[in-house]
Amino acid sequence: MIPLQRPPLDHKTAGLLAEAHERLPEAGLTESVARKAWKDASGTRRRVADALRAMASGIERCMYCSESFGTAIDHHEPLNHAPRRVFDWYNHLLACAFCNTHAKGGTFPHDKAGNPLLVDPTADEPADHFRLSLTSGEYHCLTERGCASIDVFQLNRGSLRHGRLDAVGQCLDTLAKCAEYLANGDKAEVEQRIRRLGRQPFADVLQELRRIADRPKAGVVLGNDAALAALRTLYTPLTAMPVFVPKQERHEPNCRSWRVAEATGPSGGVGAGAPR
Repeated sequence: MIPLQRPPLDHKTAGLLAEAHERLPEAGLTESVARKAWKDASGTRRRVADALRAMASGIERCMYCSESFGTAIDHHEPLNHAPRRVFDWYNHLLACAFCNTHAKGGTFPHDKAGNPLLVDPTADEPADHFRLSLTSGEYHCLTERGCASIDVFQLNRGSLRHGRLDAVGQCLDTLAKCAEYLANGDKAEVEQRIRRLGRQPFADVLQELRRIADRPKAGVVLGNDAALAALRTLYTPLTAMPVFVPKQERHEPNCRSWRVAEATGPSGGVGAGAPR
């Protein structure tokens, strides 16, 4: 998961969402009523989907896992929790079928104070809540919100871990090749490969490479001096809260007791439900 910038909507789409919101009943607005209103607003949905695809990483990738294509509009705060946010632009994210339906569904945990726990990549800095290990392909949580997000979206599932490790190798190979072209002054080839890196899945891998590029032991971690040199030359370094994650430490379900906090919080149990 990487941070994403949510731009203002164009006037037409914003107007359609506002009109649809005004048509919602003042009383008796249930999940099923909201879901039907959303289904009936097909033209509005298409415009929202287009706006989300434009702000997604890579080629329309899922805003949660960064791997699969985003094929659905997810209501970050699900309709079983907040039916009145059905047409709220700031509650819409692009998600793949797995993250939207099989992983998250209607789950929306809160802490003991009633604050939402799931990280929203358009409103939060994910790196403040969990950090990606380039050697294991796993996320390690830094906060209760990070732990809940890793669990709910199943960000450490096997296919994602293996895919991230492959992406690390692909990024380093591409960057090493860029170093050769930089040495030869071939800017066109460099630009072409940088564009390819930007379109590939697992944008979180490149994000983490940029984050560690200026650290003293980055060369030891990456094991590729040419790739590191190109990374430092071609990309602006990213900053995040300094953290220490022990090499052998793994994220474990129920760590930081987020599920206990959710079960005793004002919203009741975790409860999976329908997508979006």
